[in-house]
Amino acid sequence: MKTFYKSLLRSASLSVLFLSAISFSSHATKVVVTVQNFSFTPSSFTVNLGDTIQWKWINGTHTTTSQTIPGGAATWNANINSATQTFNYVPSVVGTYNYHCGIHPTTMIASFSVVCGTPSLTIAANGPTTVCKPATVTLAIATSSGGPFTTFQWKKGSNNVAGATNATFTANASGSYKLVVTNGCGTSATSNAVSVTVNPQPAATITPGGTVSICQGQTTVLTANSGANLVYQWKKGSNNIAGATNSTLVVGSAGTYKVNVTNTVTGCSKLSKGTKVVINCKEAGLASSSITVFPNPSNDFFELNTASVNTPGSYVDIYDLTGKLMEHNLVTGVTTTVGRTLPSGFYLAKIEVNGETTQVVKLMKN
Repeated sequence: MKTFYKSLLRSASLSVLFLSAISFSSHATKVVVTVQNFSFTPSSFTVNLGDTIQWKWINGTHTTTSQTIPGGAATWNANINSATQTFNYVPSVVGTYNYHCGIHPTTMIASFSVVCGTPSLTIAANGPTTVCKPATVTLAIATSSGGPFTTFQWKKGSNNVAGATNATFTANASGSYKLVVTNGCGTSATSNAVSVTVNPQPAATITPGGTVSICQGQTTVLTANSGANLVYQWKKGSNNIAGATNSTLVVGSAGTYKVNVTNTVTGCSKLSKGTKVVINCKEAGLASSSITVFPNPSNDFFELNTASVNTPGSYVDIYDLTGKLMEHNLVTGVTTTVGRTLPSGFYLAKIEVNGETTQVVKLMKN
């Protein structure tokens, strides 16, 4: 699981490099024409629509001046000399472009043809394609030809993703994604499919939640939600509690407790909200609520000395370590017998007076 999250961190650091490579691969081509010795070199060539032609001065004094070009294309007339050494032109119309040097119009003549390339492309993710919410997967063009592209439409399965009309796409849900592009000639192409899995976080709750009050020397049981393939790590404050990896936690000190729940199948984790345990117990005016138990451990029953809480509304409740109520016993005398039917194990006996817990006693049944 640690390797999984290290992979996520590495992929984040590589994303800038990844997107830079994508941007470069989708740029149009630049063709350089050298201007020297009363000639344009090469004097004839073919480019794709949207490519850049650059005239580059080597020697002499010249111009590059359009002559007969396709209708709708922009004309040009630029000096090419030691002061103005380059000139760039991006053709926007398919066809043949004839041009010459305005200073040497009969000796320096050249042309180029503009065609519409057939678009093709592949897409890729900038890191793992399986992540945990709220993480996302960024998809973009990895390689391409026949551009530049004028429109983009991302698809999930066979359906268009509404509003997803940029060159990159951020997937926040599982699915198979493709990109459809169109170039300046209106020709479209569809990319390969990339499968993305965005796994949900598991639930992470504690019962009881909120604030729990206990008396000094008492304990309380915190229980995390259960489920298939879940593992647990309890925390006090921001620190892991060593060895606290069960679904329950017996707490006897004040603090804020949380549990980190991880699904071992997906590797996804979630940290619960905190449960605050405070030492703040009112004893309802009793001189003492110190309860003794005999025998403890026991292989039959437990006898509690309940003389100090032998008042109406007093109970002894027995819980197992998951927080399940096993017995509810009304205090009716100076002693209260509990636990005869309990199976072997550890238990907590909570003494309650008028709805308030005054003491918790640990029991062990052999």
